[in-house]
Amino acid sequence: MNTAPMDCLCLNRLRYLKISCCAGLIVLASVLGCAFSAFAALADVAANRIAEDATIKGKGKDGACMDYAIALSSKLAQNGIHGRLIFYRWHIRNTSITGSHVFVAYLIGDGNEWIVDNEIAAPKKVPLDATPMQLVFLLSGDPSAPVDVDLEDGLNRLSFF
Repeated sequence: MNTAPMDCLCLNRLRYLKISCCAGLIVLASVLGCAFSAFAALADVAANRIAEDATIKGKGKDGACMDYAIALSSKLAQNGIHGRLIFYRWHIRNTSITGSHVFVAYLIGDGNEWIVDNEIAAPKKVPLDATPMQLVFLLSGDPSAPVDVDLEDGLNRLSFF
């Protein structure tokens, strides 16, 4: 009895099922990838929308960095977005002008970090592996400013939300 035509038919059917299965997995992986990208983009939009909200206590007000940092970090945490507060002291060289400041650094779903404070309108994206000191100067926008900065390491170790 010759089973060659039957074997060919079975092999063709198996090949078809294998190709269909692989194609289905590729489509599923693509859909999941798109969904993850959309979720990450929505998290980015939501976090930055929250940070830009002018109604958050202290936003746009001189001397209200602590009020803003606490209010924003609470609102971000309520929305599942985590980060930290970064505290530092500053002194303008050759003057007696000194002060302290705090700003918010937060992570979004795609792993990117952003920083914002009460004095800037929109968050700034943080370069990978940036140090807290680099974040201070990124926030100010002028790395050559004649300012001495001392990070408040004791507070910074405790300021995660």
